[in-house]
Amino acid sequence: MVQILLQKYLGTPEFEGFIDQFYDSVTQHDLVKHFFIVAKKPAVIQDLKRYWPYLLPKSTLEYRKPATPTSSYEIQLPERQFSEIVIMMTKLFREMKFNSEHAPQLIHEILELIEETRSQTADTASTTLEGKDIDPEILHLFLKRQKIQTEVMPSKALKTSKGLDHESWIRLDHEEKEILIYGKIFIKDQAFDDQLTEIIEKQADRESIVQLRLVRDSGPQHLYASHTLPFSNGIPMRLFTRCLQRFCMDLAAVYSFDKESILKKKT
Repeated sequence: MVQILLQKYLGTPEFEGFIDQFYDSVTQHDLVKHFFIVAKKPAVIQDLKRYWPYLLPKSTLEYRKPATPTSSYEIQLPERQFSEIVIMMTKLFREMKFNSEHAPQLIHEILELIEETRSQTADTASTTLEGKDIDPEILHLFLKRQKIQTEVMPSKALKTSKGLDHESWIRLDHEEKEILIYGKIFIKDQAFDDQLTEIIEKQADRESIVQLRLVRDSGPQHLYASHTLPFSNGIPMRLFTRCLQRFCMDLAAVYSFDKESILKKKT
């Protein structure tokens, strides 16, 4: 699976110089200077450092395509203006002699987080859960606004029901300050080990945040997958929702490898 590159560059003098020049170039360019009208440089730099774990890996082919807007619809730039942003960033990477193989992926990663910063600063109400608001009941309400139905279980875990491609659970760990997304695919009794190994290996070859493991010592045998995100700096709900949707979509896609119908499907 492709690894997020941004974390390797954050905090380096080279990268900080790049962000300074990119920000200044955009704010001085008549066509796109409004891109940063509500998102100031300190907030942009802070959010790159805070929220990079919420980035989702893409395929090499996806990174080769131009980045596209991901901000709130109300503040999205027209295609021509956003394309100019991408061109400016690409040119600056080349001028500053960044690794040419890293540049396409970094452009996607940086712009997605800048788009999140722009969205947050334009929001009329906070879309980031922080402090005492990092609570199962409040998370349940936020997801409901995104048409994702959840149930708060007695354990305080959230069980998703409608609005996603596969059932999943969400658990908040306040001691570790982490949010865990996990899911299970139950297996029929007649399944053989080599069949299960083949499914696990095929999924491992995908560009996916879902990595399967076989569990036999905790209830009915099943394939288990999880994805952990930090919330020491809050939970940016737009980015979290994308992670949850991607996790459930990737988990549902596992059934495409089940050629011999050994996996139980949810009805």
